Amino acid sequence: MKIFIVEDDPKIRATVKSLVGLVVPEADIVGEAHSVAAALQGIPASQPDVLLLDVEIEGGTTFDVLAQLPKLHAQVIFITAHDTYAIQAIKCSALDYIVKPIDPDDLEQALVKAETALQENYAQLVEWQALKMNVHTAAHKPSKLVLKDNESIHLVDIKEIIRCESSSNYTTFYLLDGSSIMVSKTMKEYEGMLEGQGFFRVHQSHLINLHQFARLDKREGGIVIMKDGSQLPVAVRKKEDLLEALSQL
Repeated sequence: MKIFIVEDDPKIRATVKSLVGLVVPEADIVGEAHSVAAALQGIPASQPDVLLLDVEIEGGTTFDVLAQLPKLHAQVIFITAHDTYAIQAIKCSALDYIVKPIDPDDLEQALVKAETALQENYAQLVEWQALKMNVHTAAHKPSKLVLKDNESIHLVDIKEIIRCESSSNYTTFYLLDGSSIMVSKTMKEYEGMLEGQGFFRVHQSHLINLHQFARLDKREGGIVIMKDGSQLPVAVRKKEDLLEALSQL
């Protein structure tokens, strides 16, 4: 696995190199850069499998770097201390990020995940496409979500999601075209990814897109009717918060 590091702080860059050697000794660090210009020159020349990127570097951000390397096919792992919107974009693209100060276990898990993804060519292409789309909206909100079920990898427009329903450690997404996708992740993970996108958890098992809300039936304790006709229970403690969220759309 060939790794390229982009970090403008030489001490942190040295720490990252040291930790990579510690947790994945077989990895080959093929290059490093401290600035946008150096990254744009070094990354294409070294053709890495994995990029370890700080967000803010000399000359701009690593989003600038990615936007100018559209043909690059590498797994991207961000190492950042802040920038909530960037983190949301990264998570929605099914890539990984590590919060400074770096935990060796987090780095090892991220690199293992990257190595697994490298073996899934189709997955790699879909995730890269999502990242590129989300890079352009990272200063606002991510627009795409990568969902993996047992058979396929789906690139879903967040606006096309009507609702999500949880069952144990699985979450089912119901889409505008009438299809559904079940993934083996908890709804709590997706609730965080979709924060600020007009989604609201009306019940322990139901997360809805408020833009697809039709009406609230007050009978039987409260039922949400969605535009696709689906009917979902509303937890008693959620009613006032739901009305408040609707008023802010």
